[in-house]
Amino acid sequence: MTRIIKLRHTETAGCIFIDKIAGLNTHTPEHGQRGCVELYEEELNRKLYVVHRLDKATSGALAFATSPEMAAEISRQFEQHKVAKKYLFLTDKSIDRTDFTYSSHISKERNQFVSSTAQEANSTTAFKWLKAVGPYQLWEAVPHTGKPHQIRLHAEANGMPILGDTDHNGSPFFRLCLHSLSLQFELGGQTVSFTTDLPEWTQDWTFEHQEDAMLSEAFQRRERLFHASHLRLESLRLVHREFDTFRIDQYGDILWVYWYKETDPTVQDLLRFEQVAKRHLKKIFIRKMLNRGENPNAEILWRIGNTSSRWVAEENGVKYDLRSDSGLSPGLFLDQRENRLWVREHAQDRRVLNLFSYTSGFSVVSALAGASEVCTVDVSPNFIEWSKDNFKLNGLDPEDEKYEFWAQDCLLFLKGTIRRKRKFGLIVCDPPSFGRSKNGVFSISKNFDELMINALYCLEKNGLLLFCTNYEKWTTGDLHLRLNKLKREFSFKILPAPNQGLDFELPDQEPLMKSIILRKN
Repeated sequence: MTRIIKLRHTETAGCIFIDKIAGLNTHTPEHGQRGCVELYEEELNRKLYVVHRLDKATSGALAFATSPEMAAEISRQFEQHKVAKKYLFLTDKSIDRTDFTYSSHISKERNQFVSSTAQEANSTTAFKWLKAVGPYQLWEAVPHTGKPHQIRLHAEANGMPILGDTDHNGSPFFRLCLHSLSLQFELGGQTVSFTTDLPEWTQDWTFEHQEDAMLSEAFQRRERLFHASHLRLESLRLVHREFDTFRIDQYGDILWVYWYKETDPTVQDLLRFEQVAKRHLKKIFIRKMLNRGENPNAEILWRIGNTSSRWVAEENGVKYDLRSDSGLSPGLFLDQRENRLWVREHAQDRRVLNLFSYTSGFSVVSALAGASEVCTVDVSPNFIEWSKDNFKLNGLDPEDEKYEFWAQDCLLFLKGTIRRKRKFGLIVCDPPSFGRSKNGVFSISKNFDELMINALYCLEKNGLLLFCTNYEKWTTGDLHLRLNKLKREFSFKILPAPNQGLDFELPDQEPLMKSIILRKN
């Protein structure tokens, strides 16, 4: 199972260049959170060195050095102002000048950066008006020095505060419209340069509503991160928490929209999704996420394009049978992508138990990894049959004696397993927050201790247990506290689960899907 979705970067002359997305710090802001440099170190499995920084809210060209020597040389060029930097920004203010240079003294006062012309200048920026973009003005800014917030302060001082820069009197917008377009410097006798893709907001303004610009920005975020347009057959999230009302997943040729608003999509909403379908050459399903107790097999609200109720999509080389007519989701939860990769890396030669298996993505990757046994349990017979179809789709024989499928309540299965003294080396437990069956009602808040105690009894020594939950009232910290209480009865070590892909939450956001790994002592 090869990782297909990788962070996009360019390496040249001892430098790693990236097109940073807005919302990421250059380096870790506090313990436990990752910034850009930590993310790319993890991705590339090598040490990187910060040579300059971009504000968290600023997007665009950012360089890291790959050695201390290279870092010293590039840092020296930044300090001596020998690096050519070019930025773009939007403002909703118009001024008389179109090409000018501005200098001021920038200092920090009371934890804020301020600009003043009353002292000797230590910062200079050249400004050039480029064009009108809809109701806004697009400017180029070339900083000849590198003071914090320099462009933002100088733009404000000249009556054209940057759109979205409310810290410096800019009009409110969904993001700071400031982008580092390019970097250029001399290194080892050669000119090294890096230019990013133009932000969507620099193009001719075709956005009728701010929501259209936000949606376009969400798509471009995945493009900057992963080159998403080159992953047309892959499964990934294209819109996550950018909107409260919907999420969008790509499953190959299909875009699946989860609609969370109580009211149906308006004509304007549907036209917006139709434009998305045309732009990305995709077909779209829009599924209203119903309240519990309503019919989960209710009709899809809307279809765009010549859609079929069954199709196949891939995730990291594994095929999945997806369906539009079998519940609120198509059959694969993409927030488990990194966890499925982790399971495949740890399942070889282990006896694997997959609880609350749904359509058995974890079981499939375990079998492909060479697990000695794979036991799949879900209360729904329909999901068990669907799971077998996913096995067949990947060249696995569900009738092989190594594979078991049980349509049974998971708690009852665990209790029976304990009586039989059966043990597993790897257990995956991804329960719903709430569920009903003929055996009663399951609630993760009420049944957590019972579930984990029974699962730990079924875990062999040095075995691994991956637990996941989307229960919205718990944080990862709450999960740790609940697990620590179980240490009175069991000896285990809590390990960090894989980090969520950046098509989901950013590092400083609490994830909707919480995961944790236990290793039994």
